[in-house]
Amino acid sequence: MKNLKFATKLLLVILCVSIVSMVAVSTISYTELLNLSGYSQDVNVQLGFYASDNSTRALIDQAESYMIRLAASQAAECNETLLTIQGGVSVMAGFISDVYRNPWNFRGRMLPLPNEVDPDVPSAKMMVAPTVAITPGIREEMMLLSNAEFVFGNIHAANPNINNAYLGSVTGINFRWSVSNAHNPDYDPRLRPWYLQAIDDNNADNAVWLDTYRDAFGFLMTTCSKSYTDGRGNVAGAVATDIHLSTMVEEILNFRIGETGYAFLLDSGGYYLAHPNFDEVSPDAIAMAEGEYKDVLVSMIAGQSDARKVMIGGVPHYIAYAPLPATGWSLGIAVEYDEIINDALIMKADIDSQALETRKQIRGMLDSVMFRFITLTCLIILAVLVISIVISDSVTKPINELTNGVIEVGKGNLESKIDIKTNDEIGVLASCFNKMTDDLVLYITNLSKMTAEKERIGAELDIATKIQASMLPCIFPPFPDRSEFDLYASMRPAKEVGGDFYDFFLIDENTLAVVIADVSGKGVPAALFMVIAKTLIKNNAQEGKPPAAVFNSVNNLLCENNDAGMFVTAFMGYLDIPSGRFSYVNAGHNPPLIKKADGAYEFMKNKPALILAGFEDVKYTEYETTLHAGDVICLYTDGVTEAMNRENELFSDPRLLEKANLYKECSVKDLIAKLKEEVDVFADGAEQADDITILALKIN
Repeated sequence: MKNLKFATKLLLVILCVSIVSMVAVSTISYTELLNLSGYSQDVNVQLGFYASDNSTRALIDQAESYMIRLAASQAAECNETLLTIQGGVSVMAGFISDVYRNPWNFRGRMLPLPNEVDPDVPSAKMMVAPTVAITPGIREEMMLLSNAEFVFGNIHAANPNINNAYLGSVTGINFRWSVSNAHNPDYDPRLRPWYLQAIDDNNADNAVWLDTYRDAFGFLMTTCSKSYTDGRGNVAGAVATDIHLSTMVEEILNFRIGETGYAFLLDSGGYYLAHPNFDEVSPDAIAMAEGEYKDVLVSMIAGQSDARKVMIGGVPHYIAYAPLPATGWSLGIAVEYDEIINDALIMKADIDSQALETRKQIRGMLDSVMFRFITLTCLIILAVLVISIVISDSVTKPINELTNGVIEVGKGNLESKIDIKTNDEIGVLASCFNKMTDDLVLYITNLSKMTAEKERIGAELDIATKIQASMLPCIFPPFPDRSEFDLYASMRPAKEVGGDFYDFFLIDENTLAVVIADVSGKGVPAALFMVIAKTLIKNNAQEGKPPAAVFNSVNNLLCENNDAGMFVTAFMGYLDIPSGRFSYVNAGHNPPLIKKADGAYEFMKNKPALILAGFEDVKYTEYETTLHAGDVICLYTDGVTEAMNRENELFSDPRLLEKANLYKECSVKDLIAKLKEEVDVFADGAEQADDITILALKIN
């Protein structure tokens, strides 16, 4: 075997493996087919019976699943109706709260008493409790609450289920939008359950649903109410709506499944709200139920959903149920058990019959298969002998050519090509090898070019870093002849060049300007935009404009031709050195830290305005405070508070405030150094994601 050629070895291996494999497979297969013939006939019958039993169970499970989904769907529709009404109540409460918070935006009018309007016409009316005297204050509040007619009327008109909409104030005022003109002079809204439950502390900010009841005309009703607040955030009263449930109940009663299925509705106290046999069953469902059916009803009022088999009136039923979260009610669907399993029993009989018939067919098929298998095995062995000879020659010839080509390339002749024209894997391998040598030559040629280009880009970025650093003030103290204040700043970019910048300069002998800003993005684009923003801010400031006017002008200039959509957050302040007056403006930047002489650092409270370069013609608001000896203002960018550690946690505003107060007695230079050190310790080696810039000013 050692001296035989590869082609001969391959031929012998193919022949031996093929013949041995076919003989072994044929022998084993023939034996196993004989055993399988008898075994499969018995197993098929057992599987048929097993399948019929499982199919029966599957049909029952499918019916249960369908009923659960159906109950959930019907419950969701009812709940959506109630949530829509609840949303309207929340809108009414929110509107009244807004009226109290902004009374100057509303005029109002004196509304008539209920008995002073036409009956059967929706309208607004108002009255007070009998114990309330109509003082000028009460009259003013009545005028204010009359504005409710616009919102209450629209909500009443938009939902046919709402009977009326009304409110009661803590002062005893009762506003009502309704069709009825009924008038009860002794009516005090503050004594009504809808009012008392809505203003209860346990129901703060939540809508409240009352238990269902029958109105004077016998209609099933419920009430939804919610408290509202005055301008100081105190509860000032409650709004409410009465809701007709007749439409919902009628839809539930008209719901049918098959011949015996029906739906019913249960309230949170276990009473039927809707049932097809309402006149024949007790409204108190829990009290009259027993056994598993009672357990189901208890589960329903507990807000659960499921499908279970129970006995109702001596007849087995399946009940599926789902809750209505808005009110705590529950909807159930019941179908007689025999109707559900009827199709399953018919299917079981069909499957059992088919299993027995299939047993006879398998016996005949196995006999035929065994004869054809033996014949086919003999033909395959002969075919393998012929094919093995042909394959051996076709495989080994390209392999030899490929081997010779690889040896030639290995000697260093990269121009050598392998000439194999086959369409199989060997041909593909030869083609890939030829392409690999071509790519290798091209790679070697381009490698030197890429190295030179990378060195050029690195040199240019190094120059850009130096240029950007030179644009920021870096000599401290910056004004050695001015002892009225101390000033220090630092900027560390996340990349070679960054988008943060700071600046400070004297506008005149008595006015010091300080600026800190953060351009969106990082790298070269942010650095270019930074140069423009810094130049515009300083130029406008040196023209003598106040901080707000500077930002008004710079914002419009940056918006021009800003196709890249870049923007700047910035903070700028003017310190009047003799008086300590500090006027400033904030364009979407982080709130500065301020520390009084003997106090602790805290965030400046003024609300930031819009960013620069976001929208044209933005008017920026200027604020003012007075700084005294020992006071410190610390400006920073979001690269400090949004620095992240290895667990993706933020350094955060609270941590910045905590660390600043640790070093509140330090000089401004030491303060900045300590804060940067705290950020580095927190990051714990995580990559810096954003520029880190801090500027601190202390009044001496």
